[in-house]
Amino acid sequence: MPLALQIDKEKSVIEAQAGISLHALHRTLGAHDLAMSNVGSISDQSLGGIITTATHGSGTSYPVISAGVLSLTLILADTTIVSCSRDANPELFLATLCGLGTTGLILRVRLQVEKAFRLREDVRPMRFDDFVDDKTFAAIGPSSEHTRAWWFPQVDSVSVGTANRTYDVSPPARRGGGRGIPLPR
Repeated sequence: MPLALQIDKEKSVIEAQAGISLHALHRTLGAHDLAMSNVGSISDQSLGGIITTATHGSGTSYPVISAGVLSLTLILADTTIVSCSRDANPELFLATLCGLGTTGLILRVRLQVEKAFRLREDVRPMRFDDFVDDKTFAAIGPSSEHTRAWWFPQVDSVSVGTANRTYDVSPPARRGGGRGIPLPR
């Protein structure tokens, strides 16, 4: 059975099996010069999993990943297969987006995607007290399109990553070959 059921490059919409891993989905989208608008820090989970847990990505202009879901096909506890969206069965649709699987098992997902892009990231360490200062904290979030912070309490430090989209044609870093997030010394 194919991982990607349908790709509409013109409309930037994909329909995929909910069990597809994000790694496989990213490869499929990349082969069509498409990408998800927002992605969490890891891609080991399934598409259905990130939807039912309202997994977030980063950036003040990018909502949780499930915000890009256009429609779902579910199997309910009584084995009924049903489709839902914001227009068809909207209560079921909205309850499923962060329902932790309580509404049924997601079988297929129709997802809005966009033209592929890369992120150019800058990562810098910061003392925890400086990070949580009201002015600093308020300035960090909107300082880039995608922002993330990793707190390392054992060394009283926060690693702040700021990233902006680019459409450069340079190849992405190889898995495991990137520089990672630096730990303060």
